Amino acid sequence: MILAFDTSTDWLTVAIGRTDTIVAEINEAAPRAHLTRLLPAIDSLMQDSAIDPADIGHIAVGVGPGSFTGLRIAISTARGLAHALERPLIGVSTLDVLAGGLIGEAAEHGIDRVYPVLDAKRREVYTAGYDAKGARLTDYQVLAPGILAEQLNATGTSVLMGGDGLVDYAPAFADRLGEAVTFADASLWPPRASVLIRLAKEKIDKGEIGSYFDVLPIYIRLPDAKEAPRREE
Repeated sequence: MILAFDTSTDWLTVAIGRTDTIVAEINEAAPRAHLTRLLPAIDSLMQDSAIDPADIGHIAVGVGPGSFTGLRIAISTARGLAHALERPLIGVSTLDVLAGGLIGEAAEHGIDRVYPVLDAKRREVYTAGYDAKGARLTDYQVLAPGILAEQLNATGTSVLMGGDGLVDYAPAFADRLGEAVTFADASLWPPRASVLIRLAKEKIDKGEIGSYFDVLPIYIRLPDAKEAPRREE
């Protein structure tokens, strides 16, 4: 049994289950409320599902990129639970989770490239490219939407996009990519802990488990507090 959660975006997602059976899942908008909502959501999910902490074999957490505050909350909570329950902790990129939730729709549309886009603020998006099976093809990146669109245009391939970066930038991608881009249904834009469980299980099966101290956030760029002084130099 795997307990999984992600708070790297404005959404809170928590799930308990196995690869083939999700016992329970919570998905809700929780902007700036992860600190107060995460532990109560975990507790509620376990109580409502009659799951005892002893039943949890692994803990999985989304490690971004995304909100710096959200990542710190999720990873510190995950480490605390892993230590208290003496269970292994697996970190999975939030972009990998988003892509894993999009590949089914990509297959339906006959599209062989998936690009999740998360709002990175500063008129940029976090993104990476994936094939139709969810295997990552590029590095994790932070780019202006226009630059990403130019890169995708250069490939000449059709892409499926999903993620909260489309809230503000879908028109820009549509204008520059035209028929080469398809936008996933909005219900697939938030990361889902049920997908996180599947990806964590793949890592478990490959033996990709280390100390919970090794589970670190994927920032890609420095937090605002560190970026501002650097820009002034």
